Amino acid sequence: MKYKDWFLILLLVLSTATQAEDGKDLFAAAMMGKLDRTEALLAQGIDVNSKTPGGRSALMAASFNGNVQIVKALLAYGADISLADNAGTTALMDALVFGNEDIVNLLIAGGADVNALDKQNVTVMGRAKKIGHEAVIKILEKAGAKEKEDVPIEEATAPKDGADGKPADKPGAKPEENPGAKPPAKK
Repeated sequence: MKYKDWFLILLLVLSTATQAEDGKDLFAAAMMGKLDRTEALLAQGIDVNSKTPGGRSALMAASFNGNVQIVKALLAYGADISLADNAGTTALMDALVFGNEDIVNLLIAGGADVNALDKQNVTVMGRAKKIGHEAVIKILEKAGAKEKEDVPIEEATAPKDGADGKPADKPGAKPEENPGAKPPAKK
């Protein structure tokens, strides 16, 4: 090959590499309220449920920032409403921050768990009451949201600790404290 051919190949590779996009681009577009960019990335096949290292999804970013049109677009592409970030925060919990009633209604209509718990064991309603947006609290009450003490254990969905969906074993816990843990081997 000639030098000119190598140069063209290198130029093609570099231009393709700089155009490669991923979930971080989708998250950024959703967070900044760029509907056209969000839709373009989704149309390219970027995973609508991709997450940042902190476990945040584009739906969470759009919900937090009050971007109703982007929330609608993400839901239309199949965004998973039940995803939680590393702190156990869901898109519905994010929508509460600024009291965006439209997004709260969209997420509830889409099947968001109104009794979800974050990793601090705070319910959606607990967060809403702490923030104090009365209209959102009424929406949640109508949807069946309850405060922590009112939520039966089997109804609340606490975040999963272990990779298999079971609570992770506590280091140094005795087997009777940790059902499913194996007793120490006898010597």
